[in-house]
Amino acid sequence: MYIYIERRVFLIKQPTNLTKGSIPKALIAFIIPIILGSFIQQLYVTTDAIIVGQFTGKIGLASIDSVFILFKFPINFMNGLTAGATILISRYYGAKNKKNLNSSIRTANTLAIILGLICSVGGVLLAPSLMNIMSVPENLYQQTLSYCKIYFGGLWTMIIYGMNAGILRAFGDSKRPLYALIFTSIINILGDILLVGVFSMGVIGAGIATVISQGFSALLVLYMLAKFKPLPDFQARITPMFSKQHMSGMIRIGIPLALQSTLFPIANSIVQASVNKMGTDSIAAWGICEKLSLIIWLIADSMSPVLTTYVAQNLGAGNKHRIKRGVLLGVTMSCIAVVFMSITLYFGSGTIGSLFLSTSDRASITPLLMEYMSMMAPFFIFYAVAVAFSGACCGLGDTLKPMITTLITVCLLRVICIFFLLPHFYTMETIVKIYIASWLSSGAAFTLMYTIKQRNLLEPKL
Repeated sequence: MYIYIERRVFLIKQPTNLTKGSIPKALIAFIIPIILGSFIQQLYVTTDAIIVGQFTGKIGLASIDSVFILFKFPINFMNGLTAGATILISRYYGAKNKKNLNSSIRTANTLAIILGLICSVGGVLLAPSLMNIMSVPENLYQQTLSYCKIYFGGLWTMIIYGMNAGILRAFGDSKRPLYALIFTSIINILGDILLVGVFSMGVIGAGIATVISQGFSALLVLYMLAKFKPLPDFQARITPMFSKQHMSGMIRIGIPLALQSTLFPIANSIVQASVNKMGTDSIAAWGICEKLSLIIWLIADSMSPVLTTYVAQNLGAGNKHRIKRGVLLGVTMSCIAVVFMSITLYFGSGTIGSLFLSTSDRASITPLLMEYMSMMAPFFIFYAVAVAFSGACCGLGDTLKPMITTLITVCLLRVICIFFLLPHFYTMETIVKIYIASWLSSGAAFTLMYTIKQRNLLEPKL
């Protein structure tokens, strides 16, 4: 892997070929940059919080944290639509349909521009009302409002980056989005140090640094895509274009994923509200469990878009039997990695978790942490199975059934249990068991769903 500049054009190795050659090598080469990208994002968020906290104190940090969840809803919604566009483009790429490929790329960028501007303008105009909905304290209100307007004002750049990074991944290229993300993170951190640390601009400086870095990332992925030649005699065009056929296809496939991405945090927020009633020690122990489980989520969640792209490309190329082998291999790889991490956390959560605790708090919180993790660790594998098979089903072009299945087996199940089961067994252990039940049910449901779809896919048409 290398990257250098010659005549001001990025020359990077060709994207991973998912339609031919070694399946294990293709899946590993594709998933590693995605995992690294997710890790870098988490690392950047942590570094950003440290810089803001050090230079602005708890007021500045609280100003950002109090509304950060607001930004997740439009971003998650657009990520869902991006996934819909990715599936469509992956299929055209696998079929080497250059005409529809170019048309779908340009239509995807049109969709990103339109919805990005709507999100930005709407967010800026609604910012005061959103502050009231979030019950932002009076001492944080002005700083938070300023940050919110700046962030929403630049949201369109993040949406354009997300769409074009998704297009690159649709070609089997997960390296270029990673390079853009690394570049963005460096610019953002340097911007934070300069604007927040040197010029003392507080949370306003943090917001400006984020928007500037995201603007650079949007320009970078657009440049990479414009210079990219995934097929012989094919040059991707990024200029806006409206195709009713492709726009409707992206919306039809993407809307279920967008709704799922938007509703999922709501269900988890309801669960978190119940955790918050269990006392400080339980809250702290649960929070550390989530931090320790991060690597598991990174691995499992990364396999979902990998299999979505893999299946869509091979479906377009007509490689139906390769789909079956690749999906089973991808699920197995994800499960092996998750099992390894689960064993590590089962036996080492107390030791690793103590790094997050002061000496005085370890005696009260570590036993709770170890108890919760020992309950969850044996069942992480079912989550890995669920998200992997869900990604494969989406790659086949059906995103509605996976959305409904996820909402029922995870979101709805958790909410129903919180409202009807938890009052009768009011313990933190019950909440942990609710999470485990949702993993079991979703794992079983998606295994059955993919088995049926794969069987129908391979059956000869009469």
